[in-house]
Amino acid sequence: MKIYSLIDEFSSFNPCVFTLGVFDGVHIGHQEIIKNLIFRSRKKYCSVLLTFHPHPKEILNSDKKFFYLNTLSEKIYNLKKTGIEHLIIHPFTINFSRLRTKDFLKKILHPKYKIRKIITGYDSRIGKNRDNSYEELKKLSHSYGIKVYKVSPYKFQKKIVSSTYIRKSLLLGNIQWANQALGYFYTLSGNVIEGKGIGRMINFPTANLQVDSKKLIPKKGVYAVKINYLNNMYSGMLNIGINPTLEKKNRKIKIEVHIFDFFENLYGKKIDILMIRIIREEKKFNSIQELKKQICIDKMNVQKFFYHEKKNRYNY
Repeated sequence: MKIYSLIDEFSSFNPCVFTLGVFDGVHIGHQEIIKNLIFRSRKKYCSVLLTFHPHPKEILNSDKKFFYLNTLSEKIYNLKKTGIEHLIIHPFTINFSRLRTKDFLKKILHPKYKIRKIITGYDSRIGKNRDNSYEELKKLSHSYGIKVYKVSPYKFQKKIVSSTYIRKSLLLGNIQWANQALGYFYTLSGNVIEGKGIGRMINFPTANLQVDSKKLIPKKGVYAVKINYLNNMYSGMLNIGINPTLEKKNRKIKIEVHIFDFFENLYGKKIDILMIRIIREEKKFNSIQELKKQICIDKMNVQKFFYHEKKNRYNY
């Protein structure tokens, strides 16, 4: 896959099949669009995907904080796995948002990209004010000899899969639905930083993770997780929260993982935490002893979960 950082960096000698969108999360709905793109480009055309960074909502609604399902590097990694040939990551700006679809086709896409087909999602809106629907795009494209194909909404458990709904599910702690909708485990990645060492004092040492500040953090609570470190996979339990039992003033959310049967020093090392299932919500305890007792119960519940998951995997 070739990557371009501006629309103007890409031009093709060969005709292409084209799609565009934000693709935050590269979820199973996005994957259907890309499968359609690759199917319609097979052998005869090249496949081109145009995406944007930052997310339009971050620019157009700058007064509200916006959190991503994928960091930019994660999105590139997920898109690379789909098999597309050309990925263009264009900066989204206020000026770019004012470009009309008619001008976008006439001045940029048609002369530079030699587009023969455009693949669009069921709810795609492009151009100024996002007011150009599929029917309007089809009408505009026809004058340039471009065919437009619309991909139907992808549903899972009777719900349309969308990045917005996946975000809501993660914030509600519905990790399992979010993972199914993404087509992979939601992942928190980052370097391990030094904490206060309280976990070690109560015989539950934790690795404190520093994640990208714009990455969406799921609901506060305790989770069953898998940890990828140097391509080795470990089981563990993750706590997302403000440590209400121990912290009186610092209300900043912390991400701490206890890795089972692991004894290496991880300070400064990068790890990936794959979110599997929420075990319980965050709770304040009356003492460190109560907290330690609950952590023991949490660990037992997480280990039971992984045991039954492994057992069920081989009993089919």
